[in-house]
Amino acid sequence: MTQTSEVSKDFGSLGYPAIIRRVFTLSRLNPLRLLLLLSLWLAACTQTTSAPTAALSPTTPLPTATAVIQRPTATPPPPTHTTFVPSQPPTTPTPEPPCTNDSSFTGDLSVPDGAQFLPGQPFVKKWSVENTGKCDWGPDYRLVLTSGDSLGAPSEVAVYPARAGTPATWEIPMTAPFTPGQYTSRWQARDPQGNLFGAVVFIKIEVIPLPITDTPTP
Repeated sequence: MTQTSEVSKDFGSLGYPAIIRRVFTLSRLNPLRLLLLLSLWLAACTQTTSAPTAALSPTTPLPTATAVIQRPTATPPPPTHTTFVPSQPPTTPTPEPPCTNDSSFTGDLSVPDGAQFLPGQPFVKKWSVENTGKCDWGPDYRLVLTSGDSLGAPSEVAVYPARAGTPATWEIPMTAPFTPGQYTSRWQARDPQGNLFGAVVFIKIEVIPLPITDTPTP
């Protein structure tokens, strides 16, 4: 082994203060040897200082911080509660009760009871009445024969219209029978449904014979 190698070996195993002392010791040697020693010392310094930088090599990936962004979660709307309201059944209007029919007799307007007529004599009987019911008398109301002689009149005649609570007049054209005697005729009102109602009115007459005239003798 040469002296240079020995010096290099000893140089590398020494710390920096020892190397400096060694350089001063060897300065007494040949200048070439001194230059060689300085070169070796610089190389050693380069190796020593470059080692830590290897750990910071740009090829080593640096740890990256991952940013975690937490999005606010949407709060679901509160549940809605539907209140069930039972529907009211349709109200049926209460039907009004049917009106009632009635009548009352107030007086004779013509042909008093017991009036006398000649056979076949025409006349008109009139009664004064009042509509005491709740129904109005319309064109479908009738005055009908209930008993006795018709005295030449039809079995039913129309009643003059009259509102409820108002007076009215019933009248019937008649004819006296041809046979002398006493006759009675009774009549009563009838509604459109065929129901008789109210007062019964009547007429009493007497049919008298024709007077006998004396035939003059020749």
